[in-house]
Amino acid sequence: MTENNTGKQIIEAALFASGSTVTAETLMKISRLSKKEVSRLVLELQNEYLQRQSGIEIVDLSGHYVMQIKPDFAEKVKDVAPKELTSPHLKTLSLIAYHQPVTKSAIVEMRGSNAYDHINELEERGFIDLKPHGRTKMMTTTRLFAEYFGISSNDTTDVRNKMVEIMRKQGGKSHISLIEFKKKISVTPMYESLVRMCGMTDYKVVNPYESTENDLQILEETDILIMAKGYAEKLKTQSSPYGGQILEMSSTTFSDLIDDLQMITRELGENFSQYGKMSKVEENIKDLKELQDIYRNKALLIKTKASPSTEMSAKILGELGIGLSVDGIVVSPDYKTPSGGKKIKKDDITFPTHKNQSGNLIKRVCEKYDAVIDGLKEVDKNAKKTNKNSKSDKNES
Repeated sequence: MTENNTGKQIIEAALFASGSTVTAETLMKISRLSKKEVSRLVLELQNEYLQRQSGIEIVDLSGHYVMQIKPDFAEKVKDVAPKELTSPHLKTLSLIAYHQPVTKSAIVEMRGSNAYDHINELEERGFIDLKPHGRTKMMTTTRLFAEYFGISSNDTTDVRNKMVEIMRKQGGKSHISLIEFKKKISVTPMYESLVRMCGMTDYKVVNPYESTENDLQILEETDILIMAKGYAEKLKTQSSPYGGQILEMSSTTFSDLIDDLQMITRELGENFSQYGKMSKVEENIKDLKELQDIYRNKALLIKTKASPSTEMSAKILGELGIGLSVDGIVVSPDYKTPSGGKKIKKDDITFPTHKNQSGNLIKRVCEKYDAVIDGLKEVDKNAKKTNKNSKSDKNES
């Protein structure tokens, strides 16, 4: 293959891929040829298309080249030709991509009633998916969207980062950045104290498990729901499925609470300052780490080994650094039968699971730890007393 042919093929491929005009300077850059060579090769391509009576032509528009359908054929192929997205459609699509998952009603509020037509067109073209969300629809972009815009995956973080990159390239003056869109956050009663640890005040409390009419209304308007781990899939399969973003939390240990705080700040990303205070988050993480150290020091002198009956028990004992043994004192939640089905005995140590779904999460963890540590210390004390009595009996005999 000659260098001449290679250059010509690169130019032809560039004109085909562009779908719009390409400057001589751009063709020079990608082909690494001079302006004179680019002009000569474009002319050769024009003649080749003309000689074989192609339905395609290359037109020179004063140094701007375009590959297009010949006017004689345009009307005949219009029904199969892909439609270019108009500027209004692109603006609506970029807002969906940046803020996803986002409700249809939120986008209409931002873009006006014309957005209904844009959304219908974008769905038909396969760029977005719509799922029921109360009386509105929750929208996300599709893999086709990612491929169309050259994004490596359809992961929401990758898409959002791409949108931010586009904004920065445009000097930060993108229409996306000009629209103040604050996602609506709701939280279950159990995790209200957690969002307060993030410095949040603008949120709603909702019960998604046994929803009243008011709860359903709140869920319909919620973009991000903060709830206990393990319930997300169930919520999506209810008769009125929730289609927004779900952040699943755990609250057994101080490590869990630290992870929760970090997850919330990570998911809200650059927009976190709209919702909470990073200084508050950092302060609470520092306090939680100090509490970890305090309780680990309390557990240092415990000699009795423990046997966890559940995953929850194992997490607590692991964080406290308490020795484990299959023959150890069984440590269980205060419900009657652990997940393993083993009945709790009278002499086992139990810790509160707080069936009341509200309350301060730090206090709840402290109460669990106190119950375990105090219980094992009492076992140590009784064992020491028993050993002392046993030695006394031996001495007397």
